[in-house]
Amino acid sequence: MWSWVFLLAVLLSSVHQAEAQGRCNNAGPADIVFLIDGSSSIGRANFLQVKGFMAGIVKPFTSSVGQSGIRFGAVQYSDTSRVEFTFTTYLNGTELVSAVENLNYKGGNTRTGAGLKFVADNFFNPTSIRNVSKVCILITDGKSQDNVRDPAQKLRSLGVEMFAVGIKSADQTELALIATPPERDYTFFVGDFKLLNTLLSLVGPRVCSSSGGVYASDDAFSGPSNLQFSSQTSDSLRFRWTPAGGPVTGYVVQYTPLSGLGQPITAELRQETVSVSHRSFVARELKSGTDYLVTVIAQYPNSVGEPVSAKARTNSLPGVSGLRLVQAGFFSLSLTWDAPTSQFQGYRLTYGPRGQPKAQLLEQSLAADSTSVTLERLLPDTEYVLTLYPLFPRNSASPATLTSRTLRLQAAQQLSVDTVSERSVRVLWRGVGGARAYRLVWGPFTGKERDGDQ
Repeated sequence: MWSWVFLLAVLLSSVHQAEAQGRCNNAGPADIVFLIDGSSSIGRANFLQVKGFMAGIVKPFTSSVGQSGIRFGAVQYSDTSRVEFTFTTYLNGTELVSAVENLNYKGGNTRTGAGLKFVADNFFNPTSIRNVSKVCILITDGKSQDNVRDPAQKLRSLGVEMFAVGIKSADQTELALIATPPERDYTFFVGDFKLLNTLLSLVGPRVCSSSGGVYASDDAFSGPSNLQFSSQTSDSLRFRWTPAGGPVTGYVVQYTPLSGLGQPITAELRQETVSVSHRSFVARELKSGTDYLVTVIAQYPNSVGEPVSAKARTNSLPGVSGLRLVQAGFFSLSLTWDAPTSQFQGYRLTYGPRGQPKAQLLEQSLAADSTSVTLERLLPDTEYVLTLYPLFPRNSASPATLTSRTLRLQAAQQLSVDTVSERSVRVLWRGVGGARAYRLVWGPFTGKERDGDQ
């Protein structure tokens, strides 16, 4: 739920803001408090979006607001906390909505922890609270400048269901720390204030459920369904879906790669808006050998429908095969390999002694027609790790890795000396493979040594 909510918010940059089209039927008595971030990072223009979101939460309860029914309170915080209205200030639904829409912006720092403590002490004090459902809805756009763990835990221990709604620069870890477990059901996030109202269709029904009610949407149209993948390549996915019901104006298609742990990499999320006549789509320029989450959402004149999602994996690019050692020398290693079957641009070869930090590895670029290379100036009797990467225009294939050892330096063997004349001798020895030259040292048993090269 958490991951999906975050993705939904990011992708809907071209979607109309969704009005809360619904009613909370059969709601029992409940006390609901808005804790609103009024810090300077929000600004007056964005604070209008926050008030619109709050009004959208309240409207489904309009007919249930009353002294013995649903009661709302609101606190705006920054450096200090300010009561906007208490549980007994507005006991008429229409007046309550008007009051929310006319809140004044505060400004200041972000002391969320102090705001949470203020709500616990002044709205849910054990000596004065009713024995009814209790809800607190935090709306913030940043990371708190004080501790939130203890006051959030205190509210939860008082039986308060904690909703955490984050916008833009809100700290997602902190939101999860504040929210009621399971956090994925009580934590929501959007990347822009203009998208805040798109969360109404998610937050509104859950708040209604917390009060014991049943949420009924005025626009109960079925969303797209039966999302299926028909083909995939190394850089594309083709898929189709069954169209949504109702007055659909178009579809938003979004796709994002997943990490090795299956989490969406939201920084790489991409989206397209297509016309209502579309039933299929091809996502292009994707990463090879990568899992993707694909989501299709129907757009309506004033809202968005239920999404349909599915996962698929792009094909892996063919890599280098048969990387092998041809010859090892004292200071060199000669390699060869079989080229990939697909068109590619060349190779990148990295190498270094086993255990060498990645930043210290040596690197060579090789032409696409290369199938062998000799690495020179290596250390003798050293195990090297060699990695060969084929380079493709937009993607990378799995590299081939080989571990090989250079030869150990050897001493000359079977040295013998034959006398040729009174002034010369012939020196014989067994040759050492790979040696480029030999250094000879000779002289009488006493006196100064002489040396030379051969």
